[in-house]
Amino acid sequence: MKFSLKPVFVGWITLLYLLPFQLFFTVWAALFFGGMGKSFGIFPQDSSTPGAVIGALAFFGIPLVVYVGKKFNYARTEYNFFDDHLEFEEGFFTVNKKLIKYKDVKEVTLRKGFLQQIYGLGTIYLATLATGSTGSYSPFYALGFGNVSASGIGVRDVPNPDEAYEKIKALVEKQSA
Repeated sequence: MKFSLKPVFVGWITLLYLLPFQLFFTVWAALFFGGMGKSFGIFPQDSSTPGAVIGALAFFGIPLVVYVGKKFNYARTEYNFFDDHLEFEEGFFTVNKKLIKYKDVKEVTLRKGFLQQIYGLGTIYLATLATGSTGSYSPFYALGFGNVSASGIGVRDVPNPDEAYEKIKALVEKQSA
């Protein structure tokens, strides 16, 4: 093995990405489950307390589950770079493994988002056949889940991204020469 990279977990960034989903599902859960409970006679018709309690559970429960899940997912994620291929393994809820041969990589892209730059992190995307230059947007990918796509891989939230990018690019260029 040439080298190995592990993603860095930054909790508050996870919670910040989650905020729009958190707010939507808080309101949705309060209205839907509170209303359903009233309709079925489980809760009193003139009380808004059940909706508020359900909303509070959603407001605090959803971020807790995502935070813990992403933290454990990142703890198990590792990118192992060899002379001719990359082996990737991640997973807490679901385990994903993938092997990418450098000769199949068509493009190597470095992305350092604003929040990633604060912590000296970045994401390196290795595009293979049938992929674009970046991974398609998925809220689950943004939250740190499900990195395995049909083709290509995002080596996300790695420290010293410029140095890692140069190492990866050199490995890919060596195989395509």
